[in-house]
This record gives sequence, structure tokens and C-alpha cells, in this order.
Amino acid sequence: MPSMLRLEDHLQLWNQAHVQLIDVRLCTVEVAMVFSMPASGFVYVADNIQYVEFGDTRYSEPADIVLHGGAGTPVQIVPRSNRGRFYLVLYCVEWGQNTDSQWRQMAEQAQFGEMVSTVRAGVETSLRTQLHTMDAAWQQQLPGAQLQAKAYFLSFIYEWVQLQHQSSEMTTSSPIAQVIQYMQHFYAQPITLKQLAERASYSVPHLCELFKEATGYTPIEYLTRIRVEVAKTLLTDSTLSLAEVAEKTGYRDPSYFGRIFKRIVGLSPLHFKRTGKDKPSLTVGLAAEASDFNPLTIKRSTLRNIEHALGEAEIAAIPQRIVALDWTMFEYLLALGIVPIGVSEAADMHRWVGLPIAIPDGIVDVGPRIQPNLQRIAELSPDLIIGTRMLTEPYYDALQQIAPTVAYDIFPSRRQGSEYASLEYSFRHLAAVLDRGTLASGIQYRLEDSYKAMREYLRSARIATSKAMIAFGYSNHQHSLLRLSNDGSLSVEVLERLGLTNAFKPGHYEPLGYTTIGIDEIEVGDNALMMYVVQRDDKIALSRLQKEQTWRMLNVSSQRRSRTIPSGMIWPYGGPLSVNMLAVAATRSLTLQSSRYR
Repeated sequence: MPSMLRLEDHLQLWNQAHVQLIDVRLCTVEVAMVFSMPASGFVYVADNIQYVEFGDTRYSEPADIVLHGGAGTPVQIVPRSNRGRFYLVLYCVEWGQNTDSQWRQMAEQAQFGEMVSTVRAGVETSLRTQLHTMDAAWQQQLPGAQLQAKAYFLSFIYEWVQLQHQSSEMTTSSPIAQVIQYMQHFYAQPITLKQLAERASYSVPHLCELFKEATGYTPIEYLTRIRVEVAKTLLTDSTLSLAEVAEKTGYRDPSYFGRIFKRIVGLSPLHFKRTGKDKPSLTVGLAAEASDFNPLTIKRSTLRNIEHALGEAEIAAIPQRIVALDWTMFEYLLALGIVPIGVSEAADMHRWVGLPIAIPDGIVDVGPRIQPNLQRIAELSPDLIIGTRMLTEPYYDALQQIAPTVAYDIFPSRRQGSEYASLEYSFRHLAAVLDRGTLASGIQYRLEDSYKAMREYLRSARIATSKAMIAFGYSNHQHSLLRLSNDGSLSVEVLERLGLTNAFKPGHYEPLGYTTIGIDEIEVGDNALMMYVVQRDDKIALSRLQKEQTWRMLNVSSQRRSRTIPSGMIWPYGGPLSVNMLAVAATRSLTLQSSRYR
């Protein structure tokens, strides 16, 4: 349609049409689904879909593709090993008697509402957010809810039409876009710079210069990433051998393919294949999308000024070599499918931070969190350093001399908001910096869905009380201590999302969100439950806690460890992976090892 209509005419057609919204739903698919579009509409591919056939075309790696077609358009959707999700939006169009005949004729010639079309929603668009709010409004059984959903639909249409035309202009007018499309179609064949330059009618040096300017990558780097993304799908969702995967992605030497794959992904192909197929269903769903690399995205600017808690950082292109000075920032990266080249206190992190995905080997330890090793960081030649304000501020000027440095305030003052709100903001902000905005939105949507499911489960389980206290136990010089979470802390806000209330009220403000006390100092009020999380190899704290008989306790650690909780401690200052783990562990504990959350 964009090739037949000007943007102004396309928008005016939608303005002239009488649009009736028929249905909006977020669909879950566990096995291959085949159907025909019952009316004109959209399929928006959300999560964990291996491929989609729409009309006569198959789309591999289809995340965030928007497909449009008329009634009768054949659709096949094949999920990965996890449950896949897609949005389905159906509508019909009528033309009023007073509609000018020129618009009717134009609509007929352009197959308005019927033509099959495809665009990819990049991180710059809000299409997925609009679908989420559209679906939420549509499901409400309240007066005016469907009208509100229709308003979201029209906003969706406006952005979709503009995106269609931008995509069409890029395809027809940009030699760089034509080179990218050539890579996408022929990645399995040998491709040389000379071939690509001839296709764009440029010299090789000129192509490399323009390509880097447009995408942030050299042509060969870009081609390599396309091949690796395809390889990840083949490794996860097929029984092909390593040699066969290498050949199907353009590599004749499996050993060379293995080295390239590990350099980009951080895991060997065989390790990726094993971990890619063995994913805990509830928690790892938050990080199952290992990459948000979008081979259709052409970067709008190669230089960006990023505002953060300590000032501004000037970042060129999309950072690839990242050092994390804090375990929370490290978790953010893993959740976004990024493996940093360095992290502070790497060895201790393995002991204290339990995550539902394997922490890759080979990450360089860059020294203590409170005093990073600047020389070691400089030797890694990072293009981005990230950390929390509290730990980064003393070394900020020196770090800025090494690489652009971005800091986040995860412990806001009482007036600035809660720790959970800071988590959501900093995670979205970092995702935008790294061109992973769509992935971050999906992670946060799924996290809210998980909270809702667990909240409803707890309600149906009729637990004895909704009052709870949550503490993180540890030993220090033979003494057992507890860090009791206060209102406004990350842990308490997780409990509140499960429908619980915090029973611990210290009577004064704690800037880090917890109060440290000895075990013998704790007082549990009537009709309140005490939950604690303790590192499983901390024998002193475990022994002291388990001997205490005056509390009514639910242990969320060693003896009744859920399968969703890996070795190590739930990190109480973590990101979306840690808070989901805490919610699952608390739900399981409160329902006394229910089979659903066991």
C-alpha cells in the first residue's frame, strides 16, 4: 500500500473510513497454530515465536513484526520450546453514504484493509505499548472501555501508517538498506565486501564508511551478527549438528564458527544449545530473548548525549564492550541478553547473587565494588561503564577518562520515590541506551503478568494472614544478623504486588531500605508471618535461625528450596530477574510448597 499511496492520502483514507474494532487479545501458543484471519486485522509477534507464515511469506526471528492482512489471509505461528505470545487485533471498515467517491475509489485500488503488509516495530516506536493498553482497555467490562480501546487503536494505526511509509522509503531509496536486505536473504552464502559495494554502487571504502555511519557496525560485523542470530535459533529449536548449523549460516569451518559465536554471544554454541533448551519456565521467561539485535534498524544518530544520575555521557553508536561496576547493573545486562566484558567482585557475585540463568565464565573481575581497579578497566578498552551512583561517584571523573560512564540512583531519597520505581526507570533507561527498549518493555509486562498470577493464586489459597515481614539473614564474626526490609524497599514492594502488607515498621527512615538487627532483637507481631532468605552455605546464620522457636516462620531458603531458585542468595537489590525470583519464592513459602510453585 505505501508504494501506491502518499502518506497524506493513506492517513486521510483512515480518517474517512468508519472503523469498527471487533476484537483485541493477547494470545498464548504452545504448539503450532494454523488459522485464517477471520476479518481484517493485525498480528503483532511478541515473544518466543520461532517463525510465522503470513500469506505466502515465512518470517524467521519475527519478534516485534507487525503483520497486516484481510479476511482469509492464512496464518501459521510456530512457538519455541517456551510458550509464545502474539497480539491479534481485528477490525472492519465501512464507508458512509456521504463519503466522497474519490476516497472510495482510492481505497478500492489500494486494497484498503485487505493488502498483506509487514513492518518491524523498532525500539523507537510505541506500538507494543499501545497494544498492551489497548488489550487492557478492551478486556474491561466497563462503560466506555471499548471506546477507549478504539482510541488506542486509532493511535496505533497512525504510528503504523507512518512506520510503513518510512520502511518503504528506506527500502526503495537507501543503498545501505538494500545491502542489509541482501545480507538477510543470502547470509548462508559467501559474501564479500566487493559484492556488497557493487550492489550499492559504491567503492569498498565508501561503503564501509557510510555503513558504519548508518548502523554503527562495519558491513562484515553486521553480517556476522545476522548469521549469529540465525544460528541461535537453529541451535535452540532444531536437532541440527554444529557443523550443519555452521554451514546453514555461511561458515564452512565449524571451529571458526564456534569462535565467532562465542566472541559475540559469550557462550560456545554447544553451551548455548544446552542452556537454551533447559530453561525454567517461570523465571527465565524474563530473559529468554537473548538478543534484541534488529537487522532492519538503521541508526539515526551515531552520537548521543545520555543524561544520568551524575551528569551526561556522550555515547557513540550502540555500546558493545561494557563493564558493570555493580551486581545490579550486571543483572540488568544479563536480562537484556548482554554479557559484559568485566564486572566488580566477580567471584563474590557467584556466591551472593543467584540468578535463573547461568552466569557466563570468562568475565574479567575489575576489582572491589567500593574501589574498582581503574587500570584493569582501562586494559579492557570498554566503550561503556555502568554502575550505581553510590559506588560510582567517588571515581566518576577517572572512569570518564577511560570510557563514557553512566550511573543510576537505585536508592532514592524518600521524596524521590521507591526503590522499585527506581528499578523500573533505570532498567528502561539502560535498555534504551543499548537499543533494547522493546525487550525491556516485554520483560516488564511479563513480570506484571507473573505478579498478577501469583497474587490470584495466593488469594485462592486463603493464606492465614496477609501481614508479613521479610528479612535477609547473614553471619558476621560468629554473630547472626538480619536485614529487615522497610516500607519503600524493593523487597517490600514485591510483597505488596503479591497482595501482602509489610508488618515491620521501624519508626524511622532508612536510606538503604533495611534495618539491621540481631536475631534476638526481633519481635513479630500477632497474626504476622516472618519470612527470611539466607545464603545456603552460611551455616552460622542458618543454624541460629532454624533453632529459634519463638517465631512463626516460613523458610524461603535451603530446606524447601524451590526449583526456580538457583544456588546462591536472592539479591535484594537486584533487577527484574531477582524480584521475580523473590516473588516466586515467597508465593511458594506462603502456600507451603504448593505444586504450582514448587
